[in-house]
Amino acid sequence: MKIVYFFAGILLLAGCQAPSKEPKQEQVHQALKVEVIQPEKLHPSFILKLPGALEPNESLDVYAKVKGFVKRIHVDVGDKVRKGQVLATLEAPEMDLQSTADLARSQQLEANLAVSKQRYERIRKVSQNQPGAVSALELEQAYGNLLRDSSAVQESRFSHRKTAQLKEYLVVRAPFSGIITSRNYSIGALIGDTGIPIFRLVENDRLKLKVTVPEVHAQAISDSTRAVFSVLGLPESSFEARVKRNAKVIDPVTKALALEFEIPNQDGRLNGGDYADVKLHLKRERPTFFVPQQAVIHSQSGIFVLGLNDRQEVQRIPVKIGQELDGKVEIFANLTGEEVLLKKASEEIINGQKVQILK
Repeated sequence: MKIVYFFAGILLLAGCQAPSKEPKQEQVHQALKVEVIQPEKLHPSFILKLPGALEPNESLDVYAKVKGFVKRIHVDVGDKVRKGQVLATLEAPEMDLQSTADLARSQQLEANLAVSKQRYERIRKVSQNQPGAVSALELEQAYGNLLRDSSAVQESRFSHRKTAQLKEYLVVRAPFSGIITSRNYSIGALIGDTGIPIFRLVENDRLKLKVTVPEVHAQAISDSTRAVFSVLGLPESSFEARVKRNAKVIDPVTKALALEFEIPNQDGRLNGGDYADVKLHLKRERPTFFVPQQAVIHSQSGIFVLGLNDRQEVQRIPVKIGQELDGKVEIFANLTGEEVLLKKASEEIINGQKVQILK
């Protein structure tokens, strides 16, 4: 009985206690407050720093056109040469023998032609003065012999001229004015089909400064584009040039535009092969958009600015960046200039997040 009364008491006490209700605290999410801007359209001149390479205006390996022995070397490394100047002389005794044989054969064939011509003329005259004295077949044979001997003479003359031309190739001449930068043979050496040139010749009086401009800056190149550059060997000096050649086509591999600047170098201060630090003075054809650097996000998924729609929700706008100018960065995207952008962008601000604009 005591146990029954005990449990009844517990139930009675439980029924008398009022249920406790704790007030629910509603979580209030306040919208992020942000400053906004609009993209600014500017048209400034700017300087683009790029590496470049100085190359000789012309450079080539000088080979011999025919096989022979080196009879004489007229120049050496470092010598300045003029166009047409003799660089080396070769000798090939078999060419002299061939030339003599071709000349003798040509003289023999010319003698045969003279005989054929005289015979044809005699037969032709007899045929005209005494009709029937000479058969038509005999006249045609004489004319055929004349044509045959005439063709043989022409062939022999061309053969002799060919041999004479090959003999001229024994004299190696400079194809243009420049400097000898290498020599690979000595007197007595046999020059054949080794693939090794006799000399290397470069034109150092004029140089080409080669620069490749990234695709994003290609439209800022014009015929008046100016380059100021320096080289490691002359760090205290700077040189200036204007663009001479523009490829006008973006390379599909490098995605860059190739430019060439022509550099006068009569004083020889610069060397072909030098690397150059180049500053290109550029200006785009039309104004472009700029935003503060803090408005641009660089993330693993790309480069973005954060824009707001009519409901003040964040939308990521992918952009490409160009030059930097006084704390601002050039951006390229499908913009009109009326967009509202966050002044300070952050990767923590997610796409579609609602924000509040600071007044």
